[in-house]
Amino acid sequence: MANIRLLPSGNWNAQVRVKGKSPQSKTFSTKAAAESWASQIEAVTMDHKHHTIYTLGMTYCETMLRGKGSYQHALKVVEHLGRQFTQPIQDITPKMINDFKIMRLKTVKPSTCRIQLAFMSRFYRFAKRELLINIHNPVSDIALPKPDRSSDKVIRASELERLLAKLSPTMQLIVELAYETAMRRSEILKLTKDCLHLQDRIADVIDGKNGTRSVPLTHRAVEILRLAQLCAAVGGHPHNLIFTVTPHAVSQAVRLARVKAGLDSSVKLHQLRHTRITNVAKKGFNNAQIMIVSGHRDTRSVARYSHLNVRDVLHLID
Repeated sequence: MANIRLLPSGNWNAQVRVKGKSPQSKTFSTKAAAESWASQIEAVTMDHKHHTIYTLGMTYCETMLRGKGSYQHALKVVEHLGRQFTQPIQDITPKMINDFKIMRLKTVKPSTCRIQLAFMSRFYRFAKRELLINIHNPVSDIALPKPDRSSDKVIRASELERLLAKLSPTMQLIVELAYETAMRRSEILKLTKDCLHLQDRIADVIDGKNGTRSVPLTHRAVEILRLAQLCAAVGGHPHNLIFTVTPHAVSQAVRLARVKAGLDSSVKLHQLRHTRITNVAKKGFNNAQIMIVSGHRDTRSVARYSHLNVRDVLHLID
């Protein structure tokens, strides 16, 4: 059981005791945060005769996603699904899943609903393959909503300039680095001093979406990272991190800057990555070379960058 108490400092301490296990304790600035943490710990430490989606989802996150960029997002998905499905996982039927899908499609985009159902399906596969629970996956009987078509928007240099002008100095560095390297938001925010080999124009991505890899840096990317290193040294960033902002803060900053700059809603952080990969493809790089820049593991993921305008290949032929 969890014990939540208010400390003299005004912070809230949560302590979780589970029979047969060592107690765990952590302090938070708000009671809500303390209660949320306690619920997560209880979900993955208690012995459950019957898993719920919440306890199964939390166990999946701690086992499979801890330390990865998708971890925080997955926790939010688990919390939402846990509120919708409170019964044991054995009692959830395909009809319940389908009713949930119909209800969600009335309030969210098909892609959001698809992500939630896909996560739920992962939880069931995890239960069967990793926890050896003999159970049918009810999500497999449901047709998932179709995914959104990926945007082919390429951000122009003038748009990038206008966007950067409306950002804070730290956000400017992060956004321009995304444009120069095609790195994902989570990969940039994980960079530490030890990841950078600026003399060789290489940066290491640790535990990225597709594992650990090395990223080739443009000369401008090297300049950006040198400046970021200086700022980090002055600020005394913990764990040698180059940037100490949250993923949500970066996305929010880009959204606000886009509005201030009067740019179209298609100008998004992830489109900077798409733009860099597209520009690399236009230079005549083959798929293997593009994948080194992008970090994709499957050639099908880079196939979209092969469909360039005829003018983009004129300089490559006689």
